[in-house]
Amino acid sequence: MRGERRPLCETWTYARQEKRLNVFHLRCLRRIFGISWKDRVTNTAILEQAGIPTMHTLLRQRRLRWLGHVHRMNDGRIPKDILYGELASGKRPPGRPQLRYKDVCKRDLREVDIELDNWEELADDCSRWRQGLHKGLQKGEMKIRQLAQEKRAHKKHTKDLPDTQYICKRCSKDCHSRVGLHSHNRRCK
Repeated sequence: MRGERRPLCETWTYARQEKRLNVFHLRCLRRIFGISWKDRVTNTAILEQAGIPTMHTLLRQRRLRWLGHVHRMNDGRIPKDILYGELASGKRPPGRPQLRYKDVCKRDLREVDIELDNWEELADDCSRWRQGLHKGLQKGEMKIRQLAQEKRAHKKHTKDLPDTQYICKRCSKDCHSRVGLHSHNRRCK
């Protein structure tokens, strides 16, 4: 039996882990490029500068490649038996069921516009599978970046705070807090 050790990220099912890894990834890129958070450079701009996709897309790519690889394995191999196996008996605890690897793969297949009914036919041919993943992942990455851009634009428009009583007497700037007004008055001449 061949020893196939796969990185853990291909079996993750929790969005919290993915978010933390994405934050770490972007922090490392900022450090490599020498960009401080004070420079106010967006994550999208950093990823474009590096020429790489988000960590969410990279993890989705690895999961789906592994899924296609497992599907093409011979019957009787442990990873394939686990992927396609069903428990004969047993009960889940009450409450929302925990995500399974299959559930995450189904979500990923939907995100890259591969139909759930015939993904196995596509996965049978390795080159078609990779080509389909490449196209779908590019669309998904564009969608992620567009959503981030829309969120940023929405945040800018809703940032209009109501006027407050903390207004500078010299320049009529609204400082929104007593501390802010005090700090502003030291600099305002």
